[in-house]
Amino acid sequence: MASDRPAEGRHILVVEDEMTIVTMIEDTLSKIGADIVGPCARLDAALRLAMEAQIDAAVLDLNIRGGNSYPVADILAERGIPFVFCTGYSEWSFEERYRDHPRLTKPYAVRDLETQLLGLLGVQ
Repeated sequence: MASDRPAEGRHILVVEDEMTIVTMIEDTLSKIGADIVGPCARLDAALRLAMEAQIDAAVLDLNIRGGNSYPVADILAERGIPFVFCTGYSEWSFEERYRDHPRLTKPYAVRDLETQLLGLLGVQ
C-alpha cells in the first residue's frame, strides 16, 4: 500500500514570487508530506538557501524579484539536487542549457505539480 505522505521528511526549496502560487505549492507539499524550504520571492534569498540549506528537490519560478532563477538552478545542479522550472514562458525563451529540463507551464494543475515533485524525489 502506498503511503499517503510519500515525500515525508523530504525538503523542497520553493522559489516563487506570486503568493497565490506559493500557497498552492505549500498545500501540495503538505499533502505529500514534504517540508518547504523558503519560500523565496527574491533572488538573493534563493541563492543563499540553494547554497546552504538541506534540500532534496526544488521548484523554481523562472523570473523572480531580482532577476531569473538560472543562478539558483546552477547551484542546485552542482549539488546534484533535482529541480523543476515553473513558468509561463515557452521553451524558446529558456537558456539553451536548460531547454530540456523538467518544466511545468503556468498555469498548471496541482496534480501535475505533485507528479513532478514525486518524480524528482524518485518516490512515484
